[in-house]
Amino acid sequence: MPILSKTLFHRSQRNDYLIVSASFPLYLLGVGRYGWHLGVLLLISCTLGILLEEGARRIQNDGERGYGVTSWFLLPLVFPPALPLFQASMAIFFALMFTVVFFGGHGRAIVSPVAFGWTFASLSFAQAFGYGYVYPFSGVFTGFSHWAAGVPTVDNPYILFSAGTPGLSSALFRGGFPQPSGAAYPLVIILLGTLLLLLRAVDFRIFLSFVFSYLAVFFLVDLTMPGLSGGALDLLMGNTLLTAFFILPNQRTISRTFQGRWITGIIAGIAGALIRVFSAFPDGILYAVLLAGIFAGIVDHAVLQKRFRKEKA
Repeated sequence: MPILSKTLFHRSQRNDYLIVSASFPLYLLGVGRYGWHLGVLLLISCTLGILLEEGARRIQNDGERGYGVTSWFLLPLVFPPALPLFQASMAIFFALMFTVVFFGGHGRAIVSPVAFGWTFASLSFAQAFGYGYVYPFSGVFTGFSHWAAGVPTVDNPYILFSAGTPGLSSALFRGGFPQPSGAAYPLVIILLGTLLLLLRAVDFRIFLSFVFSYLAVFFLVDLTMPGLSGGALDLLMGNTLLTAFFILPNQRTISRTFQGRWITGIIAGIAGALIRVFSAFPDGILYAVLLAGIFAGIVDHAVLQKRFRKEKA
């Protein structure tokens, strides 16, 4: 019997190929800014994914079960760069175990594995997670000769940015601002994400509804409480862009109906903006993804029921 039931990447769909391919530039840039810690975490994530999911395939004798390759590649990108490998690996293990292995396989998870893994790490290892944000190396490729960046930010990057220190905006665009490992260069995420949208690898409905509802909340907050938020620049910070382009509109983990995708995108956008502005954990955008995932089934059921009643009438 072969190590894998069939060739691993032959079992992935076209969209999975494209999302994984789009993640490679983020890894190269992330390693360049934060060190080989990120590359090793990717290797661990892929190893855990293969062992857990192939084990589940064999135990359940489910030859049609797909592999959650996109989750293997996206999970390491959302963690703070200096989160210890053990804690990050534990988060990846439980994310894949509970959302992919225990709940039906890739494409049938009840919530996003990436959002679940990030949430597990932030709640289970709160202290290590908080100290995991560090300043990137000064050079674009300096990280290729280092294990990890080690100068802590002390404050959460959102709080650091809100302090209004001169030069932070330009540092944000140049990759010199503390970010999650995969978000070092926001403009690169926008370019890659736009390519995924044009190739229809991710769903444009949930992307548009998320972004516009997110920005609408910030606009209302700025009108009523000026200075409380960072405005449009908040989209460039933390995991917001990764969520908008790679995680939330992944067609494996979103609503099955088109109307449901518009609605869950709005739910995620509003919840994400409110968490960012008013919560004690400003980088909690992936909490909003979990919330949208919980509501996705309910929304789909309501949409289908309405459609059924209309057709019956």
